[in-house]
Amino acid sequence: MVAYKYFVGIDMGKFSFVVSQHSSKVTTEYENSSVGIAQFINEHHDTLPESFCVLETTGGYELELAYSLLAHSVKVHRADTRKVKNFIRSFGSTAKTDALDAKALAAYACERHEKLNLFEVQSRERLELFQLFQRRNDLKMTLVAEKIGCKPLLILLLKTVLVPL
Repeated sequence: MVAYKYFVGIDMGKFSFVVSQHSSKVTTEYENSSVGIAQFINEHHDTLPESFCVLETTGGYELELAYSLLAHSVKVHRADTRKVKNFIRSFGSTAKTDALDAKALAAYACERHEKLNLFEVQSRERLELFQLFQRRNDLKMTLVAEKIGCKPLLILLLKTVLVPL
């Protein structure tokens, strides 16, 4: 059994993610892009190797972060949203914010880490397929931006959203 020193909860969203470390009142929000993920990893490079991270599953928006953390040898679990919601309800909490969800995910990680399965890349082909899928979505967004004539939006997309292959 692995002994973890830190338990990190990450509430995922389409455009951003919120990070909380168990027993800390501080939450931090990052952009859900390769730039934001790199910033998160750089800011927490000293604690991540000894951390257990629990990510909320959110329609695949968490996969780039999960793969990035795995590439840095960080232990990751993709939490079942239904189980986490029930865990939060068990404390009688009815408030719902990204920061509270991140804190609850960190508590979930601390309390249940021994029973949770680690996220693993099934195969190199699956990772390549994911990257191609992400690239296709990025190209679709670029095409839409070009069609409606939103050059500033296009520049923003190119700087923040596109994932290099």
